[in-house]
Amino acid sequence: MDTASRYLMISSDCHAGPPPEIARGYVDAQHRAAFDEWIAGVRTRGLNPAATKTDIAGAAKRKAFNEHAAVASGGVTGAWDAATRTRELDREGIAAEVIFPDGPNNNYPPFGVGFQRPREELAPELQQAGAHAYNRWLADLCATERHRHAGVALITLHDVEAAVHEVQWARRAGLTGGIMLPSMYIWTDEPEAFWHHPRYEAIWAVCEELEMPVHTHTSGPHPRYGESPGTRWVTSMEAYWNAHRVFWFLIWSGALERHPKMKVVTTESGGGSVPYMLELCDYLAADRNPEAVREHLALKPSEYWRRQCYIGASPPSGRPEVAMRHTIGLEKLMWGSDYPHIEGTWPRSIERAQRMFDGVPEREVRMICGLNAAKVYGFDVLKLGPLAQRIGPKVSELGTTVVPPKA
Repeated sequence: MDTASRYLMISSDCHAGPPPEIARGYVDAQHRAAFDEWIAGVRTRGLNPAATKTDIAGAAKRKAFNEHAAVASGGVTGAWDAATRTRELDREGIAAEVIFPDGPNNNYPPFGVGFQRPREELAPELQQAGAHAYNRWLADLCATERHRHAGVALITLHDVEAAVHEVQWARRAGLTGGIMLPSMYIWTDEPEAFWHHPRYEAIWAVCEELEMPVHTHTSGPHPRYGESPGTRWVTSMEAYWNAHRVFWFLIWSGALERHPKMKVVTTESGGGSVPYMLELCDYLAADRNPEAVREHLALKPSEYWRRQCYIGASPPSGRPEVAMRHTIGLEKLMWGSDYPHIEGTWPRSIERAQRMFDGVPEREVRMICGLNAAKVYGFDVLKLGPLAQRIGPKVSELGTTVVPPKA
């Protein structure tokens, strides 16, 4: 391809969510009084009950972020406003996106489902109502430009039959991004709380049948460490580890053996540790009672991963995964911008991508930046092609060009 051609950019990691005044209209009438009570409590706690008081970014980074023209002109409101979202996607050269729930912009899903701790003291029916309300809102957002948005639906796990129905509803409603699993406990004496329990078999089956990828995303449950020095970074490291647990729970339980077409994705959770994880899993399979392993696994653990699992390589990682792309699997990595979060690449996605893909061949950039995600989520590349040729970054801007080290 000549240097005038452009890349098809698909972000495997973007975020959206309705602020409370919008979300309330999507909550079923019988739960609105409870929603009002919940949101009042959230406001009392500072509109971010899952966070610590340690800010996610230093003052200098916040200042630079807030002063950028795209942010100053209201680009963050694209988290719920479709027109602003389209403007920012176009400006960033992103033809399509996978959408996860939001929260840092005072727009958590109703009743805090999604990234919240699973021990949130709310009745299961309220958590389920919150997931469905968010999914209804997300379906409306995605319908504005259905070929560009793959929304990831929320489910709860208290009632497996209800979760299956929610997956089915989400697919009918056009949420083609799959599902995001609720945060799993770090520890509990209730085995049914963990993803390898047989009670979840119907969820894996319906996700395989409907081609709905199963996701974990950075964040998740952790002990309440207080505000001691380092709390923010301790919890961040554990969030990445917690997100990757889905791989070994579904591998060792045999879920990937029983459901060979089910796709599993971890997003914004790093990927540099994947080679070691797979090496360890294969070692355990081969050297620690291999006869027992072969009773329910026909393949090596690493073979299941390579057949069915993917990494959404978005900030704060990115470059480490690119450097290890052939070890992890070139077809396994998907770039993400993390719009509209301050730790992401927005509003400087092209600049950040230049450094991330410095020296990478064009074919490999095309795979990681768009074609891999198109396969995983079923985006129509023919329909997206004209848009990509209008807004996408030029081949001469990414990959094969050598970017000077940042001062």
